[in-house]
Parts: sequence; structure tokens; C-alpha cells
Amino acid sequence: MKTTYSTTTKLRLLSQFQNVNESLKVFADYHNVGAGSLKRWIQQYLTGGLANLERPVHNRRYPKKLKLRAVRDYRNHRLPTKEILLKYDIRGLSQLRNWVILYNNGKEQVRKQVRKMGRKVSYDEKIEIVKWVLKHNHDYGQVQNVGVNLIPRIYHFTSLSIPASSELSSFSIPW
Repeated sequence: MKTTYSTTTKLRLLSQFQNVNESLKVFADYHNVGAGSLKRWIQQYLTGGLANLERPVHNRRYPKKLKLRAVRDYRNHRLPTKEILLKYDIRGLSQLRNWVILYNNGKEQVRKQVRKMGRKVSYDEKIEIVKWVLKHNHDYGQVQNVGVNLIPRIYHFTSLSIPASSELSSFSIPW
């Protein structure tokens, strides 16, 4: 389970780390904090002070023009990465890297298509579907015209339930 740390805990750990002569890894292990987390907090504090250590209430939205300018500066090596984060008020390096990948070679952001779950098909509906397919000589193309958007599942139903002889009365559906 991912542990979340309060702003005061982060600040206390950063203050303690400043006053010890241990390596970041040793200090992080001693305090049961990931070394990457501690390193990120240091970076956030250096770039934006205490406000950058606070956990945001909601995700920040950036205008597309700002994203493109930041990516252009990053690609052309006009500024060091830390300065790009400061200039465009970007919270973290991973955000900038995601934009670089996203806008690489002129590719626009494309939302991922989320596959919708099909509705549950009742036992009686399955029987009706199998009967319909048998009546229409396995013409799955006509199934779309009927308005049923279940072709892969219909094929599965019929392949499981149709015996060698196609008499409807002498077979049972295996589900």
C-alpha cells in the first residue's frame, strides 16, 4: 500500500536530512521512506518552496499552448529541465516527460477508447439467440441487422450448443 506523507512530515524529514552527514539512501532507509520520494521532495522544495510540497487537492490542468512551449524548450535544449519546470510552473518532471512523449513528432493527444462492458445475457435470451441463428442458417451478418451487438458471444453460444444434428429439441445448452 502506498504511504502518503503530510507536508509537515516531508518538511521535518528534509530539515533533518540537511543536518546529517548520511547519504540520501541511508537516511531514507533509516526513516522508512523511499529514496526516490525523498529526492523528489528535495526537488519540489527547491523549485517551488513549501507550496510545492503540499499535496494538490485536484489535478492541475495546463493549457495546450503552455505544454507545447515547454516541450519545445525541452527538445531544443534552450533551458535546463529545472528551469523549464520553474518557467512554466510545472509541478514535476514526470509531467513534462509525459508531454514530451505525447507531443513527440507532432502527434496530438488522443484519448484512449474505453471498451464498454457488454450487458449480461440471460439464459432465455441465449436460447432465443441460438434458435434464431439456427433458423437463419448461421448467417451472423443478419444478426447486426436485427440490432444485436453480440456477434462474438453469439458465435460462442452456438458453437457450444449446436450438436451434429441440428434438431432443436434434442440438445441442451451447457450453461
